Amino acid sequence: MFYRRHVDKLLIPIILGLVFVLTSYRAKNRLRPEMPAAFVAPRDRSSASKSEKDIAGAYWKAACTNIQWKYVYGHPLPSDPPPEFQIDDRRLGALAADATTRLLYWRRLQQVWFRPETWTKEYEWDFGWVGDPISSGASWLKEESNRLFQ
Repeated sequence: MFYRRHVDKLLIPIILGLVFVLTSYRAKNRLRPEMPAAFVAPRDRSSASKSEKDIAGAYWKAACTNIQWKYVYGHPLPSDPPPEFQIDDRRLGALAADATTRLLYWRRLQQVWFRPETWTKEYEWDFGWVGDPISSGASWLKEESNRLFQ
């Protein structure tokens, strides 16, 4: 049976606070701001021209600002580039925004997407689970089971 003690008044808030902190402080994977060398060109990286490096840098910036929020670490990217993966920089010329160039850098992003050196792990507060605790709990269980059993 349950016995009421004066210690319960202290233990219950401490346990609830601990559960809240453990649930809210989570690791998040983010793309590194510096572009990986494999993203520039699969061939000789030292001979890549400045314009190739600038175009690759612009597409890497698009991946960091738009793509990493839509597709998380560990999940495959779709075969076709989404509309968010594009650049609009007039300095780079018309070739940079061309569909072929866009597809080329999308394929390169797919190649480096699963590499651990492409990502950095940061711990931050995340209170998103408060809005829908059941689906958040289910996704947390899925993530943890994938992490433990793969």
